Amino acid sequence: MSSSTVSPSPAAPEKQGPEFDFLTWFELYKKAIAIVLAAVVAAVLAFMIMNWRRGQSEAEGGRALHTATATESAISSQALLQVAAAHAGTHAAERARLLAGGQLFAEGKYAEAQSEFAKFIADFAASPLVPTAELGVASALDAQNKTTEAIAAYDHVISTYRTDAVANQARLAKARLHEAANQPAQALALYDEALNDTASLSREAVVLSRARLLQQHPELEKPSTTNAVAVPAK
Repeated sequence: MSSSTVSPSPAAPEKQGPEFDFLTWFELYKKAIAIVLAAVVAAVLAFMIMNWRRGQSEAEGGRALHTATATESAISSQALLQVAAAHAGTHAAERARLLAGGQLFAEGKYAEAQSEFAKFIADFAASPLVPTAELGVASALDAQNKTTEAIAAYDHVISTYRTDAVANQARLAKARLHEAANQPAQALALYDEALNDTASLSREAVVLSRARLLQQHPELEKPSTTNAVAVPAK
């Protein structure tokens, strides 16, 4: 008995979707593509130019600040303020403004120094130099004998910047005011608080001030029990 072989029928061709024609698409949208590319190039160029100008401004401001502070004996607060005004927006202007406040203080212009420190705080609120400016305000108030306001300003520095070096400088200054007001106990408390800051750069000054205070007020010295000798009862 013969068997017949059935040949498989050829597979039907798969249906294909319309092929993507890049050239046709590009022809349709080349104008829009050109506009987008032009915008991107313009943005990149603007960014590069802005950075270059900023670098130039920073360099110029740095040179101007160096010139204004080159001779320590001839530093002028007005020259520093001119640098800050001429190079606004640069780090050099920021430093010049703070230095101007310090120089005004050194020139004995305490009210002007206070005003300049306050302006710095307002204009450069995000600056890491703000704690120094805050201490400058307190010191300027102190120098004007505005004791109550100065103590409040020192308290603000101490509570706001506890881990900053300016906090211990504020404690020392406030302790001095308490000593001047014949309040040695309050001064000693501040010295002891300052000594707890083992990283303080002013630790030696704290130790010396505390020792001087205790020499003047031995009644504040706490009796030591470590070397106490027991006296037998009779």
